[in-house]
Amino acid sequence: MFVFLLGGLLAAASVHIALMKERTLRRVGELALLYVLVGYCGVPMLILSVGNLMRPDQAAHYLGFPAGNPFQDFLGVAYLGMSLLSIMALWYRRTFLIGPAVLWAVFFVGATLIHMKDFGERGALTHGSMLAIFASHGLISVLLAAALIASGVLQETARAS
Repeated sequence: MFVFLLGGLLAAASVHIALMKERTLRRVGELALLYVLVGYCGVPMLILSVGNLMRPDQAAHYLGFPAGNPFQDFLGVAYLGMSLLSIMALWYRRTFLIGPAVLWAVFFVGATLIHMKDFGERGALTHGSMLAIFASHGLISVLLAAALIASGVLQETARAS
């Protein structure tokens, strides 16, 4: 499901970029960063966190945790904060974007490695499962890092200090 969401977001961002009157690398990078932060890391993860906190029994089944697992509660609260931080990117731009972009990029690198290890231990790590894991987790880290670099906000921070 998240792979389709990402495809839709990339298509929407591409149309938005094509319609921009002034397409500079920095503007395109910031726009791409906003689409990924708000459209993938923000709103969907907010829905996931609220669902996890309101219906932990259903979320446990969906996420593969035993019901009542304290880690599941922690994950729900962490996702809530992380998703709200990403949504705030709509109002707070430029160097603010560094925080949520780095946070989610590191999170998704970790999630990629954890999923690959888990699939490998269960003997289910195939080329297809690796591609699905990368498309829904690892690719997000790549997109966030590339868009952050393209946006120029890292250079702004270096010049300001």
